[in-house]
Parts: sequence; structure tokens; C-alpha cells
Amino acid sequence: MIPGADSTAGIHEPKSFRKDLRLKPSVLEVIEMAARSVGMDTSTFITSVAYREAQAIAAATHQTVLSDQAFDRFAAALDQPRALNDALAQLFKRRSDLLRDN
Repeated sequence: MIPGADSTAGIHEPKSFRKDLRLKPSVLEVIEMAARSVGMDTSTFITSVAYREAQAIAAATHQTVLSDQAFDRFAAALDQPRALNDALAQLFKRRSDLLRDN
């Protein structure tokens, strides 16, 4: 048996929701075999793997990774003063006018 870890074990809250799944028989067979291989019941295995993948997807969609060279160019661009943008200045003035307390 390959040792497995429940990635949701550290979440201390009751299991209060149900999710019914419709699976193809061959897919369920592979999932059940994998769950047994790591010593988990099928429900815990599915939840753990789905949670781990969801975390990875969330991290990938909310994180920007730059190479060292790209980061250096980005940081250098931030350090360069920019010319005033009249349209942006007007937008900020309009925003402050709209939000001003009277």
C-alpha cells in the first residue's frame, strides 16, 4: 500500500454537505483501486484529491510567475517615472468629486 494523506484533515469543521456524483463504471473502478492503494475510503480519497487540485488551480489562476529576467524588467519599469496621463487624472478627480462627503 502506498501511504496517502487526506489533504482536508486539517480542516476542522463538520462534514455537513453532500455531493452526488455520476461516474462511469471504469472511472469509479480506478478511483476505488487508487483509494484502496493509499488506505483511504473512496469518499475521503475523492474529496482529498479534488480539494488538492482545486487549491492548485486557485493558486495558478491567482498568481503571476515571472522569470528572473522578466521580473527585473518589470521592477525597472516600476522605478521609471511616467508622464502624467490627463485622462487618468480627470478620472481620479471625478471619482473624488463623486465620493466627497457634503
